[in-house]
Amino acid sequence: MHKISVILPTYNEKVNVLALVDAIHEQLRRYPHEIIVVDDNSPDGTYQALVDLKRPFVTPILRIKDRGFANSIRCGLEKALGDILIVMDSDFNHDPTYLPFMIDALNYYDCVMASRFVYGGMMDSRVRHLLSWHFNIFVRIVTGGCVTDSLYGFFAIKRQVLMHCNFERIFWGYGDYCIRLAFYLQKISASILQFPAVNGKRRGGEGNNAFLKVFLQYFEATIKLAWQERILRRFHGK
Repeated sequence: MHKISVILPTYNEKVNVLALVDAIHEQLRRYPHEIIVVDDNSPDGTYQALVDLKRPFVTPILRIKDRGFANSIRCGLEKALGDILIVMDSDFNHDPTYLPFMIDALNYYDCVMASRFVYGGMMDSRVRHLLSWHFNIFVRIVTGGCVTDSLYGFFAIKRQVLMHCNFERIFWGYGDYCIRLAFYLQKISASILQFPAVNGKRRGGEGNNAFLKVFLQYFEATIKLAWQERILRRFHGK
């Protein structure tokens, strides 16, 4: 049976992640699994709280240098021992009840991605849903891809498929790493299943409220990605 590695990047998520690791464990009881929590030295004591929790299936990692969301995800992926790798948020934004379906679907696909924009998926805020939906259309037009939700960042993937991707090109910045990951997975012709997901709700703490700033960052990342690939194609005569 496949071993599952779940990677959770955290920053000030003590109130959420302590409950989340148990919720994930409950969903994965029929699989050998590990949960790797990569904490960016949270002031709220997230790392120490996980150490004190003493769950044998949880591996807390404390990062002091080169911190950042995508860097933490890369760290977790590189430390993972599983042959199926799962990345999800640590605040219940991504519902752990989807995990068994995602893992089983990897019997037929290379990667399984949750999407809020496949029929049946949704976000709790109508305004944010429409803005994100339109932005994902923009991403598909600019990059020529077909992934409907390049921002959500809830996915399961076979290790051997992910290892064909260049981590240096993907895992940096914030959530824009997911735009690059979807792009390069499509470039290597990975088979991707997109399934409808309903956005979860935080149980405590505060999320990232700088919505406009984040969208501008993602817009810049998308333009840079498309431009760099155009330059590379010209350089290589393709």
